Amino acid sequence: MIAFLACLALSAQAGAAPRIAGTFDVSGQPGQLALGPDGNVWVALDNGNVARVLPNGTVTEFAVAAPAGIVAGPDGNLWVTRNGGVASFSPEDPEGTVEAFNIPDIASPQSITRGPGGNLWTASGDKLFKIPPAAPLDFEDFTIPDLAARGIAASRGNLFIADFFGVSEGRIVRVTPTGTPTFFPVGGNGPQQVAAGPNGQVAYTNQGTVPQTVGRITPKGQVRKTNTPETDPFGIALGTDGAYWVAEFLTNRVGRLTPAGKYRNPGKLGLPAGAGARHLARGARNTLWVSLETAQKIARIRGVDPQTKITKGPKGTVQAKGSKTKVRFKFRSPGVSGLKFRCALKGPGKKAKFRRCKSAKKYRLRPGGYRFSVRAQGIGRPDPSPAKRKFRIVR
Repeated sequence: MIAFLACLALSAQAGAAPRIAGTFDVSGQPGQLALGPDGNVWVALDNGNVARVLPNGTVTEFAVAAPAGIVAGPDGNLWVTRNGGVASFSPEDPEGTVEAFNIPDIASPQSITRGPGGNLWTASGDKLFKIPPAAPLDFEDFTIPDLAARGIAASRGNLFIADFFGVSEGRIVRVTPTGTPTFFPVGGNGPQQVAAGPNGQVAYTNQGTVPQTVGRITPKGQVRKTNTPETDPFGIALGTDGAYWVAEFLTNRVGRLTPAGKYRNPGKLGLPAGAGARHLARGARNTLWVSLETAQKIARIRGVDPQTKITKGPKGTVQAKGSKTKVRFKFRSPGVSGLKFRCALKGPGKKAKFRRCKSAKKYRLRPGGYRFSVRAQGIGRPDPSPAKRKFRIVR
C-alpha cells in the first residue's frame, strides 16, 4: 500500500461557481472513477492499482486486480472489470478481500454499471454481460451484432452502450435485460461514454464526428446533437446541479451540457496544460472528480450544487378565506430526480428554520406577510441558494 498526499488544495465557499479545487498525484495514468459506498472516490490506474481519494484529497493506493472499469456494487463492494473477467473488493480492506472471477470473453474490459435486477452489467467486444453479484460465474451474455463496446449506463430498466463504430458509423445501443437491442446511429466512428440523465434521457460523447459532438437520446428515441468542435469529448457524468459534465481531453477543460442541449465551459475550470482530462465521476459533497490521464493526477471540482425551482404557489397578495387560509407550494430540482428537500417559512409566528419537506408543501396561515424558501439536498451539503417566494395574506 502506497500513500500519497494532496499536491494542491484550494479553499471553497458555499454557493461559489464551479471551479477546480485541487489536483492530486497518483502513481499511474488514472482511468475510470466511481463514488464508493464509503463516500470516497475510487480510481482505476493503468499500473494495476486502484486509488482511494478522500474528500479532502488524500490518496492511498492498493494493488488490486489490474482494474479497467469500476463501480460501487449493490453488495457494498467495489467491482472492477479486468482483462478476462471481473473482480470485487471491500472498501475497508481492498487488498485483503479482493476476489477475481474469470469471464474469458471480457477480453477488452470497459465500463461497468449497476442495472436491472440488482445485477452488474458490462459490455466487451460484441457482447453484453449480466453478472449477479452473489454468483458472478453464473453470468449471462448476449451477442449484439457488430458491436464495438465502450461505455455503459443503465436507465429506466434498460442498458445503453456506446458503440464505437457499429456497422458503418457510431451508435448508441439500447438493450433490454433479455438482450434485445435497439440502435441509434449518431454519426462518425467514436462514441465513447454514456450517462443516465433526468426523466429517462441518456447523454453520450462522440469524438469521432466532424465537428465533434455530445448528444442526448430522448425517452422516445430521438437523437439530439450539440457541436463541441476540436475538444475531444470523452468522459461524461451527471452532476448534482442537474447538468451533464464532459471531460475534454484535447482542450484540458471540463464542459457543461444541460438536458436541453446548451453547452458551455465554465470560466474557472481550466486544467493544467497537457493534463489530458479523460473520465469523470460524481463525488460526495456536490463535487465532481476528473482523471487527468497525461498529468497522472486527479482533479476535484467544487461548486456543482443542486438547484431548486418553485413551480407553483402563492405570490403577491392572497385573499384570506376565514381565520386561516390554505396555501400550497410545488417545487423541484431541474434535471435531477430523487433529491430530498428542506423548506422554511418566515412570517407571523413562523421562524425561518429549514426542515425536511416534500412537494407539494401545504400550510394553513393567518393574515400577514410571509417568505417561503426551499432548497434541494444533494450528495452532501444542500443547495446554498434556496428558491424563495414572498406573499401576503390579507382579509
